[in-house]
Amino acid sequence: MISDSVPWKEELIKVAGRLEKKGDQKSWTERSSFLVERDIMVSAYALRKLKESRKLSDAMDVKRVTVLRHELTGRVPDVWDRHQIWESYNLEGGTEVVIGLSELCNQIVHSWVWVLSADELTGLFDGVFVSSDRERKKYLYFIPLGVLISLFRDAGEEDVHTIIMERDKNGNMHFIEKIAD
Repeated sequence: MISDSVPWKEELIKVAGRLEKKGDQKSWTERSSFLVERDIMVSAYALRKLKESRKLSDAMDVKRVTVLRHELTGRVPDVWDRHQIWESYNLEGGTEVVIGLSELCNQIVHSWVWVLSADELTGLFDGVFVSSDRERKKYLYFIPLGVLISLFRDAGEEDVHTIIMERDKNGNMHFIEKIAD
């Protein structure tokens, strides 16, 4: 459980800024790729823990984002070929789907497939292809960079100012509402 959400949310804002800069970066190294993977992975985990710790507003809890989903058309990727996504998934015909915050975080945190993407015209970083250990048998998801930046910034900037809780007849506490500015 996260007891103090402030440092976690401050870090989400910093990550959003770093990812914005990476979106304009022309020269990449292995270190660049590692830093992006680390930032996205830790931020997705932080978002999930903030949600589970009731440190996000109700609006953020139910936030949904649009991603592209690509169908498995080849062999299920294994440890040797999980980065060769074009061999397993139909990358030409993605379908826009809307997924919830928890599902997005789980795809990232449990990613079996993890490939950074660059725009074909500019060559600039534009998002990430991910698929969890379970979903890899059906789908690959493309999460646009802008979606990640907005999500991390929105969660980091919100300030939950009102929490309404109530005990049931058995004495168990339930969150009724969490409101942010």
